[in-house]
Amino acid sequence: MVHSGRLTRVRAAALAGAVLATVGLVAACGGGTAASAPPPPSGVVAVEANEYKFTPSTLTVGAGKVTFYVRNAGTVEHEFELFKGDQVVDEVEGLVPGLAKNLTVTLEPGEYTFMCKLSGHDQLGMKGTLTVTGN
Repeated sequence: MVHSGRLTRVRAAALAGAVLATVGLVAACGGGTAASAPPPPSGVVAVEANEYKFTPSTLTVGAGKVTFYVRNAGTVEHEFELFKGDQVVDEVEGLVPGLAKNLTVTLEPGEYTFMCKLSGHDQLGMKGTLTVTGN
């Protein structure tokens, strides 16, 4: 027969173990800091979003399939929206600080822009130009 006090201590110990395991898992995953984002894979176009600017802000790529590696190195959430004229080509949303995402698109030759339109970030200077060359 199990006494009520012993059963409570067993449950408390099991709960504490589960909490410690969760904390360990979060710590092992890096906790979402800027340092936790991996470096860009080779063959991709790296773009960094940081406090209302993109680096680089001017890009030139060849036509065809292009992968952008967009990393938020800032302290506020950003987006990477790619436009041809007024048309959205594609976008990366939800770039919280420290997060990096890939965006793969097939581009025709021409002039494009990229920007973050969250809360007027583009008006604060968060925009750039993209020239796509060749066939």
